[in-house]
Amino acid sequence: MMLVQSMFSAATGSSDVAREFVTWNLRRVDQFDDPRLLWFLLAVGVLLIIACVTWLYRRESVSLSPWLRVLFPVLRITAWLGAILFFLGLEKRIDQQVVSDSQVAILVDTSQSMSVADLQNAEGQSVSRGKAVEKSLKESEFLAALRQKHKVELITFDRESHPVASWTRTTLDPQLPQVEADNTEELDWSVMLEPRGRETRLGDALRNTLKKQRTGQLAGVIVITDGDQNTGVDALSLFDSEQRSSVPIYTVGIGSNEPRRNVRIQELNAPARVYPEDRTTINGIVQGEGFAGRSVHVQLFAREADSQNALSTLVEEKNVTFTDEQQVVPVEFEIEPAAIGSLILELKVVAPQGDQYAGDNRREVEVEVVEASTRVLLIAGGASRDYQFLRNQLFRDRHMQVDVWVQSATSGLSQEADQILHGFPQTKEELYDYDCIVAFDPNWEFLDARQVDLLESWVAEEAGGLIVVAGPIYTLSWSQSPEHAKIRSLYPVEFQRRLTLLDDGLYGSKTPWPILFTREGEEADFLSLTENAAESGLLWAEFPGVYGCYAVKGPKPGARVLGYYGDPDASITAEYPVYMAEQFYGGGRVFYLGSGELWRLRALDPSYFEVLTTRLIRHISQGRLLKGSTRGRLLVEQDRYTVGSEVIVRAQLLAASREPLLADSVLARVVGDQGKGQKLLLKADKSRPGNFIGQFTVNKAGSFRIELAVPDTIDDLLVRRIQAILPDLEFENPQRNDELLSQLAKVSKGKYYTSLDEAILGENDSRAIDELIESRAETRIIHGTPDRDFTEWLNKILLGVICGALCLEWLLRRLMKLA
Repeated sequence: MMLVQSMFSAATGSSDVAREFVTWNLRRVDQFDDPRLLWFLLAVGVLLIIACVTWLYRRESVSLSPWLRVLFPVLRITAWLGAILFFLGLEKRIDQQVVSDSQVAILVDTSQSMSVADLQNAEGQSVSRGKAVEKSLKESEFLAALRQKHKVELITFDRESHPVASWTRTTLDPQLPQVEADNTEELDWSVMLEPRGRETRLGDALRNTLKKQRTGQLAGVIVITDGDQNTGVDALSLFDSEQRSSVPIYTVGIGSNEPRRNVRIQELNAPARVYPEDRTTINGIVQGEGFAGRSVHVQLFAREADSQNALSTLVEEKNVTFTDEQQVVPVEFEIEPAAIGSLILELKVVAPQGDQYAGDNRREVEVEVVEASTRVLLIAGGASRDYQFLRNQLFRDRHMQVDVWVQSATSGLSQEADQILHGFPQTKEELYDYDCIVAFDPNWEFLDARQVDLLESWVAEEAGGLIVVAGPIYTLSWSQSPEHAKIRSLYPVEFQRRLTLLDDGLYGSKTPWPILFTREGEEADFLSLTENAAESGLLWAEFPGVYGCYAVKGPKPGARVLGYYGDPDASITAEYPVYMAEQFYGGGRVFYLGSGELWRLRALDPSYFEVLTTRLIRHISQGRLLKGSTRGRLLVEQDRYTVGSEVIVRAQLLAASREPLLADSVLARVVGDQGKGQKLLLKADKSRPGNFIGQFTVNKAGSFRIELAVPDTIDDLLVRRIQAILPDLEFENPQRNDELLSQLAKVSKGKYYTSLDEAILGENDSRAIDELIESRAETRIIHGTPDRDFTEWLNKILLGVICGALCLEWLLRRLMKLA
């Protein structure tokens, strides 16, 4: 039972505020289910004690002085009261009254559809949906109004959801500790709310928010989005079950619900490298919305990349006619470059009247015109089909020079090749002439230690491209050998350590299994079978697959897995076996295949195998083909990225002495096609002197130029260009989805607003969101532990009072010679 309280305050935690009380409690009372019985018994006992003491001392009162007549009963009653208080067990403890703040979560859509500029500001200028949200949250009193009653958390969502900021409640109980106001001016709103996601998973974001937030205090969820839910969990399904959340959802629709009228260059595809006087096909895709029955002009321009004042030359012009309201039309041009160097190709569409967005009417891509042909060394443990088909193909290609070394062949063997080797090159002069080595189930035990060092330095220091294919004959043997650790370090996969050679690492099947491409594999241009990425994806889906794969432990840290072997029974671990992977090794690249079965693509069309292997060889050897400066190389993993992807940039630099450049970091620059640039810091790779690595995110479509000035030089500039494209998923249905957002608000007992102004200011006879969300703050008591020191002290005092009263009475009786 609580008798007395003295209060002081303290804050506990970021969202809860606690008020601490010093509480005096009777322990014996808490042991009774009905304390009234105890109090009744105590009252009766006290009355009996008083009556008994009064009766006992009444007969002695005649012979006592008046003050002793009172003192003796008081001493006896005091002893009894002390005993009673000891029995009740008075305790001191510190309890906490915890107030849990009411919470509101604001979910802001940051998918790429929020970059659509279909809104207008006060000046009548077009503004993107994302910028409108940024301006409203940053400049209006919306957040301040919500913080009067709630703690507010801001969460962005697209493919994933990310908490980016939170604010505490500003209006607190005067008796509670005051919390410092948050400084919202320090937030970088443009970065936080930048539309970069390639998917919109509205249902996933809501589910995660409702799960993670404290449901008792979550007063409401505000969702600011255009409603373009294109993948993931259906948001409405969260409210179908009987156990659905009781948290209301307040949806705010952003954007126009009218069909768009827009013509844009959706894609521009060109090979990264071409050869002089070769006719090369350039493919583009033009998308039209709302222009059925109308035609537009599409123009291809070319200019020199290295010249700042180069004028664009019109290469060709074509007309494109749209027959449907929403249509994608491919266009094709041909160029025949004459000079070696870099060309900037620009595809433009002449905007028709009524086109709402001018920013997507052009696109650029850079093409390198290279002089030297690619020199390839084929190494084969045996004459497999993959080896034979590739050897014949490269021998017929006038831009390829191919030498072969069949390790199992006897002398005098005839091969279609420029040169037949009988062993691995012995010197740098011999090996460094090659741009790419393709090894089919090679027996690396044929190489001595000096040749292994030569191969490793060729890849790491000379940017050589190495393609390695695992096989059933030799891979198991050398991959288990301690002497071949340096060879294994070149591979982008970790080999499983096996107890015996009978523990075969090659898994096979009587039926083909498809290659399961990762997102990186789907976006890799060099794995595309045609110029059109969507068409290539359909062809890979049609491909029956391969029958086997060497089962490895998994990818190495930093390696990119591009595809898995689809047989679920072939995995050593929980994941599928790695079938395709690549990694940078110093300045070079290494590509791994789990088996030599890509020749089976010829069943679909012989040209698919030729296109794939040619692109793969040129991709892997691009560090050699684009030597550029003698002091360094600038490398990226691919030439095309989707918006929102991370671009990893690597530099391999030499000092003036031709030794690896020793520095903590170097500074590069990333320049967009509008001329705006940003700094990019490349930090030193401590494991490889002279190598530097950094990364940045492509946040919009277009062409990007990565520039790095070689330190201690005047005009030695390393340059790489990449292309950023927008995926189609976010722009298939960019209209505001009023039906979904209104239904979501209805089933959760919230409210739907068709604009930010209506939600913030309460226009059109609607109350603002901050007025509708009621506080769900909760108060609870947390009992502390009894103060043992106080209990011990009190018991000593009570014992002293009881003993003192009885002893004093006895002493006085002896002095007064009473019985």
